[in-house]
Amino acid sequence: MGMSTLIVQISAGLGLYIICLTFLALRRRFKNARFSREHGCLPPSQAPTDWTFNISRPFILSKVRKAHKFMPTQQESFHRNGNTFAFSIAGKRLIMTCEPENMKAILATQFKDFELGKLRHDNWGEVLGDGIFTVDGHQWEHSRAMLKPQFNKNQITDLEDLETHVQNLFSRLSLAENGGSVLNLHEYFLNFTLDFSTAFLFGKSVGSQLCQGQTSKFAQDLDYAQKVISFRVSLENFWWLYRPKKFTKAVADVQAFIGESVQQALDKQKSEKGKTSEKYVFLEALARETQDPVVLRDQMMNILVAGRDTTAGFLSWIVYSLARNPRVWDILRREILTDFGRDTPTYQQLKDAKYLKWVLNEVLRLYPLVPTNFRYANKNTTLPLGGGPDGLSPIFVEKGERCVYSVYSAHRRKDIYGEDADIFRPERWGEGKPRGWEFLPFNGGPRICLGQQLALTVASYVIVRMVQNFERIENADTNKEELGDLTLTFMPYPGTLVRLFKDPET
Repeated sequence: MGMSTLIVQISAGLGLYIICLTFLALRRRFKNARFSREHGCLPPSQAPTDWTFNISRPFILSKVRKAHKFMPTQQESFHRNGNTFAFSIAGKRLIMTCEPENMKAILATQFKDFELGKLRHDNWGEVLGDGIFTVDGHQWEHSRAMLKPQFNKNQITDLEDLETHVQNLFSRLSLAENGGSVLNLHEYFLNFTLDFSTAFLFGKSVGSQLCQGQTSKFAQDLDYAQKVISFRVSLENFWWLYRPKKFTKAVADVQAFIGESVQQALDKQKSEKGKTSEKYVFLEALARETQDPVVLRDQMMNILVAGRDTTAGFLSWIVYSLARNPRVWDILRREILTDFGRDTPTYQQLKDAKYLKWVLNEVLRLYPLVPTNFRYANKNTTLPLGGGPDGLSPIFVEKGERCVYSVYSAHRRKDIYGEDADIFRPERWGEGKPRGWEFLPFNGGPRICLGQQLALTVASYVIVRMVQNFERIENADTNKEELGDLTLTFMPYPGTLVRLFKDPET
């Protein structure tokens, strides 16, 4: 075969390949257009594309994340482009939305049309494994069915162990506090929630509050692993490029720690077969559902991260807000001292504390613990709002496209919460709270947070005990902007810097 003949054959083959690709692209476009017409869809507004076709966008976002301004930057995008808009990276479109009706569709009414997707599983899965926060479909259904019974009301209402960890927290604070010195309460809350979570989950606390001011190695490894996978989210499909050696070691050590606790629970179950523990231990209860050590390790890792980080972030944002609003602190303190005195509160008292509930709701509105999230369409589908010049028509979502929804921006919409939507004002919750999907602090639909009542109870209890023990709290953060660290959850940066002043009567 001559060289010229070979070139002709290669050219012919390449031409046929291009024709096939063109045909398939045109057929897909035709099918999508027909689907769109049948569902009355109109295109959403389109965010501008830069000279790199927005290929540089993931790397720009990683810089924004490092500057702790990811959520304000995302909100600015909505202000510029509308409540729902399309954004393209190298010709691949994604949908951005802060419409409650669209979030309702993604998370509930059209739940089966969307999934977490492979990108999240592959990145997060290096730390969390095949747990409830990384899997889809039947795997997720099985995880949910296995975990849901463990979050029953009887365990949530048992506050005796919680008081033990609160007293350890106060001991740490009294050792550190010296005449109004600045404390970063976020660090203390992380240790507190780690101790409480490991005691609740494993039956034994890691005792990080007893480390004489030092964070336990387990906590350090866990924090570092989360920061890495969170940073890699901004890198999109290039996430695998960032894999520090320290990350591999941290993940191995964290998983080994969890695995050891799992094996101890399995060994105990074998040796005490038929016996029931006097004290409830989450892992032991879960081990009665499955004896697979990898399944148990992955699920416990997922629940531990959620239980520790979301509650610590929640407590930090509460104190962050109270320190900047002494008026609210004074009203809350009057309510608690009037209703509870100095006594430890009961579960029902916490539920009945009206102004406390308003404060917690307002914090969750301004600083939702998972402020932004996404799903991938697993089939051609629609979203109910965002199309056309007025944004009131449905929009077409092609299979494989990503829909990013921002709870943070939805919670700050002035057309929903009023002109003071950016202001911390708990009293708005006594004026008729928003309905349904306008307030989404713990996700919604089938994937709604299993531990929301536990998080609310723990946060309520800790804040009540702090208000009972401290006369006032002062902000010591000199930053004028609201800065936040977005890892797997949302936390204030550089923490919660305050001065605490002890109540002379305690």
